[in-house]
Amino acid sequence: NSYIGQTKRHLGTRVKEHFNNIKLHESNLSVISKHKLEFNHDFDSSIPVILHNERYVRKRKIAEMFFIKKFDNTINLQKDTESLNNIY
Repeated sequence: NSYIGQTKRHLGTRVKEHFNNIKLHESNLSVISKHKLEFNHDFDSSIPVILHNERYVRKRKIAEMFFIKKFDNTINLQKDTESLNNIY
């Protein structure tokens, strides 16, 4: 399974936050920690892939929704894409 998310911060910082949430058993802070704690599925933090680079937050959020819709095997909540126009 994969996870798609957007951040303005350094990727390594955001990845560490997700894995710290898992260590602290904080399932309510991210979909990654919730999925790991509920299903015991592992994620390889050493190979995150940047799908798109965008400076502006609104464009980042649109790109995030687009990629969540594009890829079938994500653990993202589909409600994360509700505001994406069907034209995409």
